[in-house]
Amino acid sequence: MQHPTRPITRGLTGLALTTLTMLTVLAVPALTVPAAAHARASHHMIRYASVDSCPRRDGTTTPCHTWRLDLLDGRRVALKDAMLWPLTAKGRPDRTNSAPLTVSGDGESVSYFRRSDHRLVVREFHGDRSAVRVMPRNPLPRGVGMNEAWLKLSQDGDRLALGYTTKDGRTRVRLFDVARASATGTTPETDAFSGFSGDGSAVLLQRAGDANTIGLSVHDDTGAELAAAVPPQIVANNGPWALSADDRTVAFVTGLGKKARLRFYDVATDQPTGSVGFSLPEDAALDMIDWTGGHEVTLHLVRARGSRDVVTVLRVDTETGRTRVRDSYKVRSGAFAYLSCGG
Repeated sequence: MQHPTRPITRGLTGLALTTLTMLTVLAVPALTVPAAAHARASHHMIRYASVDSCPRRDGTTTPCHTWRLDLLDGRRVALKDAMLWPLTAKGRPDRTNSAPLTVSGDGESVSYFRRSDHRLVVREFHGDRSAVRVMPRNPLPRGVGMNEAWLKLSQDGDRLALGYTTKDGRTRVRLFDVARASATGTTPETDAFSGFSGDGSAVLLQRAGDANTIGLSVHDDTGAELAAAVPPQIVANNGPWALSADDRTVAFVTGLGKKARLRFYDVATDQPTGSVGFSLPEDAALDMIDWTGGHEVTLHLVRARGSRDVVTVLRVDTETGRTRVRDSYKVRSGAFAYLSCGG
């Protein structure tokens, strides 16, 4: 099930379907990729990250073994330095959940809490280089455990969001510049984090308004508000949403099959700005939507096939509606949770 303020973490139970719906460089030997493999490296080298599920004596399940990265070339790599279980505010492992982890949209970076010292890091994969950037110490407020936190990287992996929920139920998002390994700001309280803009310069937040309405707001990397609106129901009822690099245009999908439309809404003017028709499989749920170009959005569609999910990554031209399948894969069986790269 999707946490209401967290990016998607999926497991064997599937996802509640919506309507359509780091500068210190360290050598970390835990993850070894052969040099020859780097020569073959390409964008989106990480398909998804996952962790195994093991039974407990009480009949429930727990994350076990280690996080693994499934790569585009078919290899599977163990991420042994990543924490498996998150720590509570009292420093105890929460074995009912997997520790926060996220993969960037371009599939070249992964962020997690490091097992050896509990530091928040971003590991990058760029050609023949694999660097680990360590974020500032104590990224979470006192009294907040990792089990109340989640992570999200921008499309290019240059920005990192760390969201957390305090004891009083309030949610905030701390933002980081990965290259400088520094925090840039914290957003106001929010009900949900919808993601980074296409270029990572801003974030889109969701807020509950009066009379059961949903509000959307755009914030820069310091947390300052750039635009906000209470959109019409056709926007509010059809998340997830994706924010363009212009920091104001939101893309979302309505309908199924041949009646599907990719629609656009301007948060700054509170006005719809057009739509384009395209074809969408009727048996798939829209898991993620991201702007991956000036005139392109990328959709992650999920179909449940028994105990395994099949993920299709679809590129859509925002001007013509022309679609192209970028990738399609079946998530390995026995996973407690998995996280796909974004766009």
